[in-house]
Amino acid sequence: MEKKTTRGLPDLGEIIDYVTKSKLLSEPHVRKLWELSSDASLFEKSPDYLAKLRRDLLRESLEFFARRSHFYANLLEKLEVDPGAAEADDLVKLAVPSDLLRGEGYRRLLIDDVLEEPGYVFSSSGTTSSTPVRVYRTYVELAMMVKANTLLFEYVYGRRLEEGRGVALFLAARELRDQLNFVAFVDLALQGKKIPIIYGMDLVREAGAGGSQWTKLVPNKKRILGFLRSREEPKLFFTAPAGVYFMSKRMLEMNFISKLAYKLMSGAPPIDLGRGGVVVTGGGSKGMDIPPYDEIVKISSKVFKSRNERGELVDPSFMDVLGMTETLTALIDRHGVMNKIPHPLQEVFLVDPKTYKPITTPGRDGILGIFDPLAISWLEVFLPGDIVRFYESSRYYGREFVYVRRLTKEEGWDLQRACGGTIEEMMRRGS
Repeated sequence: MEKKTTRGLPDLGEIIDYVTKSKLLSEPHVRKLWELSSDASLFEKSPDYLAKLRRDLLRESLEFFARRSHFYANLLEKLEVDPGAAEADDLVKLAVPSDLLRGEGYRRLLIDDVLEEPGYVFSSSGTTSSTPVRVYRTYVELAMMVKANTLLFEYVYGRRLEEGRGVALFLAARELRDQLNFVAFVDLALQGKKIPIIYGMDLVREAGAGGSQWTKLVPNKKRILGFLRSREEPKLFFTAPAGVYFMSKRMLEMNFISKLAYKLMSGAPPIDLGRGGVVVTGGGSKGMDIPPYDEIVKISSKVFKSRNERGELVDPSFMDVLGMTETLTALIDRHGVMNKIPHPLQEVFLVDPKTYKPITTPGRDGILGIFDPLAISWLEVFLPGDIVRFYESSRYYGREFVYVRRLTKEEGWDLQRACGGTIEEMMRRGS
């Protein structure tokens, strides 16, 4: 019998309390993933070591899904993929275009009986389609998501988030933690670090209004001023790229009197983020007319400042998160320091837009594909509809990734026809 998901995203404590009772952890494969999700030493391993580990996890994952689901057992047989001998190139055959996850499509990809586990459904923002992408996460997956993403964030950030130190402002409404994966991860991760989070927007619901919830957000000036006035450090500022751009642009365009009045009220500009202060963006441009990210950083660095160890004002770090509703772990970069890198366990691959064959040559544009073994309720191998390129790197992953653009609608249709046929047919049949 299916258990209902909670009406709102549970707190991290409630999630962790249940994980210890979960039947999923009786599976040796899941227990191994649980331990790996909190293994900080993975970030010190060599690219070759991690590539072998990911190959082993791919094979173990396919065996797990074939054992737990008739759908996946039939799919692997039809695609002639041997779980015990699978390689990364086989992921192209298994990849699901994200459009197949719209509406209730995700349900057909779940393993048998997983809905008996307490879980939560995340939904995309609805900016690119009236029917959002939806993904189910068990509490075990939510806990692994927090652990793995926190370690990845700290690696890219270049320091640990100290428990109980600092304050965060998220330029979003609190209600969005119950819908959007990125907001939920930030909220849960900061709970784990005991760092207070201030939501700087209110969600105004208009009767009968359509469109994305993002268009109904209004700033809460009192909360934003509270963040600006806080003496806590570091200050962590989370927003969409458009959020930091428009906030910076508005401050730079203030006349002298307005700027002086704002300075007296808030101490800004500049906005002092303190030692370790950082601006973290995510969610892309959401169709807004904003300049390239390099230009956003250049403009915003005139308004946002952090401090070095001597207490002197310096330009802050800017980190950008590439995550989707479908991603359990994200790709994160640090501007001017490193391009986007995945979690060590996540297999990121690129597909040629014309031949749909794997791309192994650095610098070539390809369709992004992601496999995350930490996802255990469904085989998380998917193509989100983005063009990306990679370059060789001396860091643990051996590659760093640069975001290029979204696929056009026409390219998206071509992608679904080319890569989603077999899986879509089996989903429709309920095999």
